[in-house]
Amino acid sequence: MAEVVVFKELYSWQSDHDQAVFVDGANEVVIYQSVYDKSIRVIDSATENTIFNNARYERGQAVTVTPNQPLCEVIAFSADGRLVLYWHNHPLAIGIVNGFDVDSDDILVDCTPYEETIVLNIFWLEAGTNGTYDFAVVCTTCIDIYSYSSSNQVLRRVCSKRISCTDVWNDVSGTHVIVLKSNQVLQLYRLINKEVRAVTDIELAIKSEHKLHKSSIIVATIYNDTYCIHKDASSGTISLRSLRNSKAVDIVLELSCQGWLEIAILDNVVLALTGGGETYLFDIAMTDKRLLARVPQSKPAVASMSSDVQAFIPNVVVDYYGGFAYNIAIDHNMLMLLLSQKYAEPLVADFYQRRIGSAQRVLDIVNNAIENKSPRMRANKLLVLLSTIVAPYAKVLVDLNKLGTRTEKNVAIPFNLVEEYIGQRSVISEHRFAKTIIYAAVAKEWNLKPGENVFDAAIALLCHHRRFDHSVLVNIRDELEIQPNPVNNFILKSRLISSTKEDISADFRDYVTLHGAAIPNPHDRSLRNRPYIIVVTLSYLRALVAHNLQPTNVLQILLLDMCVLYNNIDLALQLIRSKNIRDSAYVCYRLLYLYVVLRDPALRQICLDMAIRLKLYGICVKIAVIDEDYYSALVVMKAHGVASFPMHRILYCAAKDVEAQERKPHLWPSMLAFIKSWAEESATDGTSCAPPNLRGCEMWLPSL
Repeated sequence: MAEVVVFKELYSWQSDHDQAVFVDGANEVVIYQSVYDKSIRVIDSATENTIFNNARYERGQAVTVTPNQPLCEVIAFSADGRLVLYWHNHPLAIGIVNGFDVDSDDILVDCTPYEETIVLNIFWLEAGTNGTYDFAVVCTTCIDIYSYSSSNQVLRRVCSKRISCTDVWNDVSGTHVIVLKSNQVLQLYRLINKEVRAVTDIELAIKSEHKLHKSSIIVATIYNDTYCIHKDASSGTISLRSLRNSKAVDIVLELSCQGWLEIAILDNVVLALTGGGETYLFDIAMTDKRLLARVPQSKPAVASMSSDVQAFIPNVVVDYYGGFAYNIAIDHNMLMLLLSQKYAEPLVADFYQRRIGSAQRVLDIVNNAIENKSPRMRANKLLVLLSTIVAPYAKVLVDLNKLGTRTEKNVAIPFNLVEEYIGQRSVISEHRFAKTIIYAAVAKEWNLKPGENVFDAAIALLCHHRRFDHSVLVNIRDELEIQPNPVNNFILKSRLISSTKEDISADFRDYVTLHGAAIPNPHDRSLRNRPYIIVVTLSYLRALVAHNLQPTNVLQILLLDMCVLYNNIDLALQLIRSKNIRDSAYVCYRLLYLYVVLRDPALRQICLDMAIRLKLYGICVKIAVIDEDYYSALVVMKAHGVASFPMHRILYCAAKDVEAQERKPHLWPSMLAFIKSWAEESATDGTSCAPPNLRGCEMWLPSL
């Protein structure tokens, strides 16, 4: 069986007094120094055994630090990789060397003030501006900040803070520094803007006879919060105290530990490595079940190493005695399998939404739940899963609004802006859920081509089952003046609701002929159980509303189209009446085409009401023509100045409708008289109404 936590060898060396390995956590590199050839080698821990091969370093080539360099205590690269900061004790020296220029002289710190004290650590601070580089020197009596200007190659001390301590720890950014004042009391400092600011004391609940070692404390950032982490192997506890929020309650992680205890952090997952050959995986964001898994360590097991083992943030383990450096990785395929066996889908989805680049895993969890139609995913549990998916997305929209992207009149934030803001985070946006989960399931069931609009397929199948001529709908589309759609989205963009005049009837005839018996029959509306994919969509819509989010047009239109496809039009009308599907041109045109095929009075009324609210009076005119109420069509055109619908089409339909004229003998002369009166009124007073568009009406109105 494959391992969940995998150790991969990065580098090996002969462990002696002339060779050493350092870990630069800020740049995620392993640095090997050899006194023999007076050089260092830089290995990228993220790419495992690959030596740097970019503008800074040639592949496999050593970067010279300085001639006759003794073995260092610290070697670290600046954020841009240009400078190397080093410190050695025999003799005492702290300096900077240009990594690009092997012939450049070292820039040395005046170490006279440190001769009567003990230097504990040196480290880079956050990247400066305008070619300045800042670093800190911490000793038992002071914290000094130095600033180096690359333009004039001047190094100066800009700040000095008197302290008294015996040990020091810092995070990889160099912002938070903790010093040991006494065995049970730590002092926190923040190094910001070239200043050293004392913050607060940190008291540890440890026994007085228990001596605090260097390896007992680490400072690390998890979920954008920096923690002082105390490891107690004897009691089997890991305590995390927030350094940014003094009111936060300590987080205590419990485990069964044998021998040593080390910590690595991968994508905000805390890995506790133990001398007993086991690794514990914790997620501190999961308040109920922080322990994700307890797994054996992969070969070579860290337990087989010596006790001289140290883990570095984020994910490097060094065996100093054996001379090995390892990269730690998580096999998420195995971890996901393990979590799926132990926990319910909402918890697993919640975990992976907090990981970077795991969006597909979250989608797989939801897809599996939908495809399997598991009984435990019914009703409330389905809603819990979808609410788990929606919660991070809701937070993203709140954050976007705080950044000043609030749109006018509560218009939805554009999809591309939301996706750009999400980036590599595993947050599933509404658009992505609709496209990847709902649409994909429908397309698979109904054999839709990739990118095929659901309504186009639904209306084609409706025409097929009702033996209705699809070309009638195409002719109606050509008569209406449909505005160009600014959103190029295949879920919204039906070819029947397009400003283009392409012939599409043949495409739908081909679709029906191609699939033949593979086309499912219409869903029986008398059945109480709705299609499961509609249940999923309604549950997702409910989850959005529960998080105070209004569903976008994409989800509403897709839900409407699915109701048509699955013969649940009554449900669609109910959703429109309850405003769960809001007014829009996308909806109104779809209702028009449905009315043309079904001639349902409820469809007609809802479509008319929506068209009036949206001022789509061309649809009102077309409905009047379909109902053979030609005179009312003219009244609507005059009252609302409808120029988009051709008047000659109304006269043509009325002229050839012999039955309508037989029922209403006065209809035809009344229509002609109305048009003449309309033309005279507009000619007399142009402000009262717009003149009628008489183009193409010469046959019936030659005098006008």
